[in-house]
Amino acid sequence: MKKISVGVIAVITIFLLAACGTRITTEDLKANDWISETSSDDDPNMLLSFSDHVMSVSIDTDSMSSNAKDDWEKLGEDLAKQIIDQMSYKLEYTLEKDTIKIQDTDDEKAFVYYTVSKEDENIIFTPDEKQNKDDSDAQKLILKPYTKSKELESSSSSTEQTTASSEQSATDLDDIIETFTQQSLVVYNPRDMTKEDFNIAPMSATKAKIFSLIETDNEEEQQNARLLTFDNLDDLKATKKYYDDLGKDSAMLFSYTAVNEDELVLMQFNGQLPQELVEKYVKAASLELTESPFGSTAAESQTYSSESVAVYSEESIQPAEAPVSSQEQTYESYSAPSQPVEEYTTVQAGEGPPEIAARVGISVETLYELNGIDPNNYMLYPGDTLRVK
Repeated sequence: MKKISVGVIAVITIFLLAACGTRITTEDLKANDWISETSSDDDPNMLLSFSDHVMSVSIDTDSMSSNAKDDWEKLGEDLAKQIIDQMSYKLEYTLEKDTIKIQDTDDEKAFVYYTVSKEDENIIFTPDEKQNKDDSDAQKLILKPYTKSKELESSSSSTEQTTASSEQSATDLDDIIETFTQQSLVVYNPRDMTKEDFNIAPMSATKAKIFSLIETDNEEEQQNARLLTFDNLDDLKATKKYYDDLGKDSAMLFSYTAVNEDELVLMQFNGQLPQELVEKYVKAASLELTESPFGSTAAESQTYSSESVAVYSEESIQPAEAPVSSQEQTYESYSAPSQPVEEYTTVQAGEGPPEIAARVGISVETLYELNGIDPNNYMLYPGDTLRVK
């Protein structure tokens, strides 16, 4: 009888140890990022990750189907996906034995219980009907390890390049800005970028600066450049691709980009700036300019520096006058008459109101007034005709 009792105890002990071995722990949840696939083609998949007590949920935009009927709708969808990619919902969770309670951080009364189990590498969340409220719409979730990032890392060439770049120290952006200043290039009101400056662009840079290439406090007339540095090449390329893709979708969203992949530096310029000006900053910072779909224009031959940038201020915008020598005064009657100022001009590629006004020698305010332009609501395209007199 005693032998039988010992045998029963041994079996029970083995059973309990086996049960404990299959129980899901917090470390199991934290071990991977997870994807939960939906059964409906209309609903996107969810991406989940766990910390000690917080579950982060985001949308897998790669699983969202496109309903765009034209390029404009496709552009809208792409912008929406970029916004969604930046969004993540945080939920508190408590894991006790085989039950997990997920709590809305903003509403103490909003929570749901799941029974947690494991099936191969997957983790199964099954709604606990006994503990959930009657109006709970909780559905069964199958969490599969999310391997997209790991697939990227499996590429040996990409891994070697990224690892090598990651080990390099980030370039000091202040040194680059100092170089601009030493070469008489305008760096007006440089400051650290805020999330508003990033807008919906990726915020993966380790340090980011923004400044205007025109000395003016009027935000409507400022032409900005962004200078960013990263701790790995993948983040740099992803941010550059974001800016480049906007320009491919629409010329109105075009901006210049230039990089130094060895130093992990990216610079992005307002697309209305003349390319000749952009190239001066690119050269000073030892960057490589991304090939632009727009060609240079005659208007881009102007010289932009801290000494000449005053051409953009209303007081200094005057037609240039050549010095007159005494011999020229003696034979003044034989000199050719001055040419009349043109009454109209054609908008050239890469030009905005400040560039047009500077080219024809009038103030931006005069240009707005002559053409009935609302400074806060206008659209200009290459080839448009504007009155300048």
